[in-house]
Amino acid sequence: MMMPANYSVIAENEMTYVNGGASFIDAIGAVTAPIWDLTNVKAFSTNVVTMIGNAFIGDTIHNTLGYVFGGNATKADLGTMFGKAVGADKFKAGQYGDGIAQILGSAAAIYNLGRTEVKNTAGDVKLFPAKEGPKYTIKRNGNSLEIWG
Repeated sequence: MMMPANYSVIAENEMTYVNGGASFIDAIGAVTAPIWDLTNVKAFSTNVVTMIGNAFIGDTIHNTLGYVFGGNATKADLGTMFGKAVGADKFKAGQYGDGIAQILGSAAAIYNLGRTEVKNTAGDVKLFPAKEGPKYTIKRNGNSLEIWG
């Protein structure tokens, strides 16, 4: 039987080295699989959610509790402010990707509030704070300067 010049007969068990091979994802998995276990994956996922929640926590608190307890809340505006917190205003503007990101970010912020303690700043407040004066006093005395302190 005549075969082309670039053809060679290979045993079937050697075909895996010729056909296919590992993709980039398979190669990354082969390298990280011995290192990562379930606790690493859980820690990574929790850290990602925490970082996203940290980015959204300020706006979420401001648009919900901050608005309600800010002194200017009206019944008509409560829905609007809640819509800003959950991304409904983005959907109305046609920004669907931003709306979905706002929903996920707000959910991550709420998740953070549920899993960690919030810093209590009540102990940092002083009833009679000391007034800071200047550390040094500079006076002119004739042609020279005097520094007191």
